Amino acid sequence: MTLIAVCSGKGSPGVSTLACVAGAVWPPDRRIVIAECDPSGNDLAARFGMTQRVGMTSLVLAHRHSAHSTSPFDAHVQALPGGLEALVGPVNPDAALSLDRELGLVSPAVFPDEVDMLVDCGRILSGAAGQQRILTGAAEVVVVTRPDAAGMAHTLWTLEVIRSLTTKGTSSVVVVGPSEFHPKEMEQAFQAPILGNLPLDHRSAAMACGIPGKTKRFARSRLVSSMRLLVDRLAGEHGIRGEGDRRGAHETSIDSTPDASRSQAAAWENKARV
Repeated sequence: MTLIAVCSGKGSPGVSTLACVAGAVWPPDRRIVIAECDPSGNDLAARFGMTQRVGMTSLVLAHRHSAHSTSPFDAHVQALPGGLEALVGPVNPDAALSLDRELGLVSPAVFPDEVDMLVDCGRILSGAAGQQRILTGAAEVVVVTRPDAAGMAHTLWTLEVIRSLTTKGTSSVVVVGPSEFHPKEMEQAFQAPILGNLPLDHRSAAMACGIPGKTKRFARSRLVSSMRLLVDRLAGEHGIRGEGDRRGAHETSIDSTPDASRSQAAAWENKARV
């Protein structure tokens, strides 16, 4: 298992959108599951009309009730449109905080070894025990930021929090939107690499959140193309490229994408129309 945590310092720079689109273009032949662990409240169940009876809460409770729970991991997983698998978290902030407290007692041990996990940790909160355990156990923590003065200041604080929690994994930054700063300047300020830069593609981001739109336009969007490059880099750094993925880093295109990965992204439109 490779566990990648995605978070932000403040605001809504696109953590959930990044996690979903990254999961949709994850290397083939590797099982990937999105897990919502935002202690401020989560989005997927509301966005896609999914039940909250199964998901992160049921998984954590099953693990807590028995060290040898007979409840299989798959019993808690739901499929997003196109087949991308997810462990949805509570929408209600109070329930999300309760889940965070429970998650703080079990750590990432709730996730199976054979599955890659993209964990949406949302905005970093002081004292969120479950969120901290995820960040501590992650192979890499990706901090999503807007490249303005406020966003960069919050990112600096977030990176300091992450470094205080663990020296096991690595940290990187994903910048959303154009910036007046050069990537090397930001890397020097953050003392962390810039994993990628995502465009401010509001229409495609809205489709990733369940708003209807044209499938082909989304699949060929700058958001999806940029995400493929980002995922290629992330996969290469952690040796998680699937056997069927012969693409070199930064050489992918929408036409070379395996049908399974492309359908995960494209089919969101169909679900949104239901």
